[in-house]
Amino acid sequence: MDPLEDGESCCCGITGEEGKGEDEVDEAEKQTEDEDKTLREEIIALYNKGEADTILSLISTFTEEEERPWDSLLLWVRPKPCCLAALAEHVRGANISAVASVGCGTGLLEWLVQAHTGLSVVGYEVNAEWWSSRYSPPTFIPLTYVDTDAAPPRVPPTHALMCCYFNDGKAFRQYVSAYEGPALVIIGATSGERHTDPHPLDYVDEGSWRLTFTHRISPEDLLAGYLRQHSPPGE
Repeated sequence: MDPLEDGESCCCGITGEEGKGEDEVDEAEKQTEDEDKTLREEIIALYNKGEADTILSLISTFTEEEERPWDSLLLWVRPKPCCLAALAEHVRGANISAVASVGCGTGLLEWLVQAHTGLSVVGYEVNAEWWSSRYSPPTFIPLTYVDTDAAPPRVPPTHALMCCYFNDGKAFRQYVSAYEGPALVIIGATSGERHTDPHPLDYVDEGSWRLTFTHRISPEDLLAGYLRQHSPPGE
């Protein structure tokens, strides 16, 4: 008789859970526990452990199901490590090493950028009352709150100015007008199925800005990087 017939193991002749090593059993139990958690609960647990790369792997391979849908309140886009590396290369190419994200929401994307690339990140949001209420989603970075009735704060020129799925093009232009730094990063949709304002390509050859690179995050999502072009002396 073939030694592998009747469910026998080729290594020890034991089947089922008894035939598994302790590590395999622990991993199987962990996977079951993770499947029982909501996506939000799993991401928060990984965040509390500082496991940014595991979160990146989870969201970039996530398969949406009715029992476990994607949580867009946590993050609009699903970046892979290469997306964050491209963003960091653009920022460092402007001789800066920090990012200011306006309309950052929970700040999960910003925390992943910081943890995965080493860039320093700050986040701006409106409505402090909402973000401190028990109904709001969790936040992953400290938020700087902006008064909607006042002019947008000046983003330091030592930071790249970034937005991801912003929804107020007029307000973003005010940020850009007050910004004296060298780099913009705009992440948003390239189709009409999702709303984003500004669109990632809205600043192509506008004023002193030049589109210097794009990175496709998904068929629907684009990361666009701009650098400020200074006019030659005398012009």
